[in-house]
Amino acid sequence: MEQRCRREIADLHRFFADWFSGNIPNDTAECDRLDAALADGFQIIPPNGRRVDKPQLLAQVRSAYGSHADEGMIIEIEHVQVRLVEPPVCLVTYEEWQRHADGPWNGRLSSALFRESEDAPTGVEWLHVHEVGLDGPH
Repeated sequence: MEQRCRREIADLHRFFADWFSGNIPNDTAECDRLDAALADGFQIIPPNGRRVDKPQLLAQVRSAYGSHADEGMIIEIEHVQVRLVEPPVCLVTYEEWQRHADGPWNGRLSSALFRESEDAPTGVEWLHVHEVGLDGPH
């Protein structure tokens, strides 16, 4: 389960970078991957503290296709730590670093709760994510 969670974190953030950069097709099939990876009751709390549920996130992502096509987007995931494995759930923390073009790195520390799911792309689905901003250089 630990490996599936690590792979899911990497795969989903690769999707985000490619989607926002316009490097993959803007079609329903690409967004279906995101939809399948998120549990029905999924919720993310970004650094601004405003809760976003699954339908809101899907709509935001779909509408932001290619929003960084001119400058590109890089997302790096670091310091993945599996904090708890109690099948069917797993709690993981990781750092996410984003950069657009030659701009500064923007970091956040994320806690993610996963649940085993045969229907999810990597065998685990995202239940909940809570992010806080990171200060300092990447």
